[in-house]
Amino acid sequence: MTVTDVPAGPVVPAEPDPGARTGGPAAHDGPRVDVLGVRHHGPGSARAVAAALDELRPTVVLLEGPADADPLSVHVPGLVPPVALLATVDDDPAQASFWPFASFSPEWQALAWAAAHDVPVRFIDLPSGTVAALTVARRAAEAALNVPSDEGEDEVEGAVPGGADPRASSVPDVEPDVPGEEAPHAPAPTSVRADPLGALAAAAGHDDAERWWEDVVEQRSGSLETFAAVAEAMAALREQAEHDTRTPDGDEDEELREAYMRQQVRAALREGHARIAVVCGAWHAPALMTPLPPAAPDARLLRGLPRVRTTLTWVPWTTARLARGSGYGAGVSAPGWYAHLFSVHEDVVPRWFVGVGAALRGRDLQVSSAHVIEASRLAESLATVRGHRSVALDDVMDATRAALCDGDTGLTEWVTRELVVGTGLGSVPDGVPALPLDVDLRATARRLRLKLEDAPRNLDLDLRTDGGLARSHLFHRLTLLDVPWATPRTSTVRSSGTFRESWTLRWQPELSVALAEAALHGTTVVGAANAAVRAAARDADLPRLTALVEQSLIADLPDVLDDLLGRVDERAAHAGDVEQLLDAVTPIIRAHRYSDVRGTPVARLAHVARTMLVRASSGIVPAALGRDDDTAADLARRVAEADAAVALLDHDPTTDVWVRTLRTVAAHDHLPGHLVGRTTRLLLDGARITPEDVAGRLSRVLSVGTPVRTQAGWIEGFLAGGGLVVAHDATLLGVLDDWLATVPGDALTDVLPVLRRTFGAMPAAERRAIGDAAARLAARRGRGGPAAPTGDDGGLAIDDPRIAGPLATALLLLGGGR
Repeated sequence: MTVTDVPAGPVVPAEPDPGARTGGPAAHDGPRVDVLGVRHHGPGSARAVAAALDELRPTVVLLEGPADADPLSVHVPGLVPPVALLATVDDDPAQASFWPFASFSPEWQALAWAAAHDVPVRFIDLPSGTVAALTVARRAAEAALNVPSDEGEDEVEGAVPGGADPRASSVPDVEPDVPGEEAPHAPAPTSVRADPLGALAAAAGHDDAERWWEDVVEQRSGSLETFAAVAEAMAALREQAEHDTRTPDGDEDEELREAYMRQQVRAALREGHARIAVVCGAWHAPALMTPLPPAAPDARLLRGLPRVRTTLTWVPWTTARLARGSGYGAGVSAPGWYAHLFSVHEDVVPRWFVGVGAALRGRDLQVSSAHVIEASRLAESLATVRGHRSVALDDVMDATRAALCDGDTGLTEWVTRELVVGTGLGSVPDGVPALPLDVDLRATARRLRLKLEDAPRNLDLDLRTDGGLARSHLFHRLTLLDVPWATPRTSTVRSSGTFRESWTLRWQPELSVALAEAALHGTTVVGAANAAVRAAARDADLPRLTALVEQSLIADLPDVLDDLLGRVDERAAHAGDVEQLLDAVTPIIRAHRYSDVRGTPVARLAHVARTMLVRASSGIVPAALGRDDDTAADLARRVAEADAAVALLDHDPTTDVWVRTLRTVAAHDHLPGHLVGRTTRLLLDGARITPEDVAGRLSRVLSVGTPVRTQAGWIEGFLAGGGLVVAHDATLLGVLDDWLATVPGDALTDVLPVLRRTFGAMPAAERRAIGDAAARLAARRGRGGPAAPTGDDGGLAIDDPRIAGPLATALLLLGGGR
C-alpha cells in the first residue's frame, strides 16, 4: 500500500444524506461527520488529531485501514509503539504487508484516544483479503502487458482496522496517495495525483515539499481550521487531477477504496451515531465529506469483489524500520526527529541539542553547554538566512556537524543513525494473537528444551546425538531467516573433530521484529527457511549460490538442494570469472565433506564440486597474467582457500588436475611473484615438493636478473602461510639472508615496505623464532650484532653451569635421582 496521503486535512462536518450540512464544530441538529485528513507519520497532524478529538468528542472513530482488523483494536492499551499491523495471506505467507504506527502517527493518536475514552473505533478501508486479491490480479495483468509492477507498494502505512470481516489479507495499498515520501530534492512530480503535496508546495513557491510541509504543519499545533484548509486544497487538486493527462492509470482501485469507506460511514450513520470522526489520508478527505453521494453506485461498484483468506496481528516495530532508508515505501526520513517534534512543545530546538550533547558525552566526547548553546543559535541563524519559517532538520544537522561534531562526517552520521532516525523498539502484550511462525518456533524450542530468554547462554552441541543435530538445524535455519537468536562462537571445550558446534543464545526484544519479517516467508521455521533460500537464490551469483548450498545442507533443507545445485551447474557452465569459481569451490567442497558428518549425504555435491574445480583450475594461469601486486595477492588468497578445501576431497584425477595446475603456476616465469611464491608454499605444505626443491626455486627467483619487486612479492607470498618454515630450515634462511645482503641500495626502499608488511603480519612468536634463527646464522657467518651462543654443530650452545640447578630439580621431580 502506498501511503502517500497528504497530511493534515479537513475537519468537515457531514450529515447523512441530501440536505445535510458541512461546517465547523458548532452544534446543530442531526448527526455530524468530521473528516480529519492527515499525513501518515506526521507529528503536527498527530497533535492536531488528538486536539480535534478532544474538542469534537465523537461517539465513534473511523480510521483508514483494513476493515478486517477491527478485532485487534482491543489490544491497543497494551501496545507500546512503534508497532505494526501485519497481514499475511493464509495460502501464501510471502504475500504480506505491514501497517506501522509510531507515537507521532495521527492514526495511532486516534486509536489511543478512542481506547482512553472507551469510544468504539473501526477501520473502514477495503478488507486486507480483498486488497490482496486485487493486487494479485493487477500484477498478473501488468505481467501480461510486460509492465513492471511497483515493488514498493507492498507495505502500508497508517492503516487501521474497521470492518469485522473474518478474512484478512496481504495488503499492498493501491492508492495514488500523496504525502512527501520523495527524497528531499526529488524531481518534479509528473502528476498532481502522484504527488499532491508537491503540487501544494510548488503553488506556495517552494521546491522542497518535505521542508514546506514541516514548516507549515509539522512544527505547528494545528487546528480544525487547518484541517478544513487542507481539505479545501485537496478538493481543488482532485478536480485538477481529473483533467490531468499525465495522471497514471489506477483510478479504479482508488474508486473502490473510497466507495468502501463511504459505505462504512453510511453504516455508522445508520447505527445512530451522532458524532462521527473520520481519520484518513488527506487526499481522500473530499470524497468522504457530506453530503455523501447516493449509496447505490458505490454498492454496484463493490459487488463481487474477490477475496483471499488472510491473518492479521500486531507485531513490534522499530524506528529504524519506519525510516525511508530502510526500504519502507511510506517511511519518513527522520523518525527520531519527528518523535521529538511531537513530544516537545516548547524550546524544541534547544532541547533537541541538549539530547544530542548528552548522547555525544556518552561517547566520551567533550561537548559542553557552550557547544549546545552555539549549536542552537547557529541552527536558528541558518533557518533565518535560508528563509525557513522555523528551524528545519537540515538546519539542525548542519549546526550539529559544525558546532558539536567539529565537521566530523562519521560522527554526524552516528547522530543521524542514533538520534535522527532513532533506535526505539515497540512491544506487544502476550494476549495478541501470535504469528504462526512464532508459534512454531516456540513449540520447536520447547521440544528441544531451549528457552527464549534475554540472558546470554553458551551451548555446545554434539552433532552425533539426535538432540544436538536437531538444535543445530534450528539455529542454522534461523540464521538463514536473519533471526540471530543463536550466534556461533569459538568453543573452549576440546572438540571431537567436526562433530561439535558452539553457540551463544540470547533472545533480545528486537528479534521479535526480525521474526515478524521472516514470517513473510512461511508459517513454520523449516518452510520459511526453504522459502528464504529460494528467494535469495533468484539473483545470487555463483559464490553466493554455493554458500547457500552449504547453508542449506547444514540447516537440513533437502527440499531446496536440488534446485540450488541445478542453478550452480547452470551458472558454473557460463562462469568466465576465475575468482567467482574459486570462491564457489570452497563452500561446495566443504558441504560435500561434512554432509556425511551430519547424516545427510548428497552424492550430487561431489560431481558439482569436482566439475567446478576442473573449471577453476583451467582458468588460474590465464587470469594471473598481467596482474599487479594487489590483484595477484587477492588471487593468491583465493587459490590458498580453494587448496585448503581440495585437501578435504578424496584423491582422484580431479585433485591431480588441481595439483598439476599449482605446479604449473609455481614454475611459471611470467606470473606475479606473490602468486608464484604462495603456490610454492602450498605445494611445500602439502608435501608435494621437498624443502630442497623450494630452496632451489628460491635461489633462482632471487638471482640477478629478476626484478627486485618480483623477488619481494615471491617472498611475501611464500611466507604468507607462516614464518616457522624459515625459522626451522637453515637452507631457506640462508638463501633469504644472502639475497637481502645483496639488494642494491636504490632498490632497498622498494623492498623494505613489502618485507615489513610480510613479517609484521606474523604472530609475535614466529617473528621471535625467525629473529633467533637469523642471529644464530649471523654468528656462524661471523657477522656482528647480538647473537645467541651456538655449539659446534651450529645449534644453540648450552651453558652447563647455569642449567645445572634447574636440571637437578627437574630430575628430582621426575624421580630420576637426588
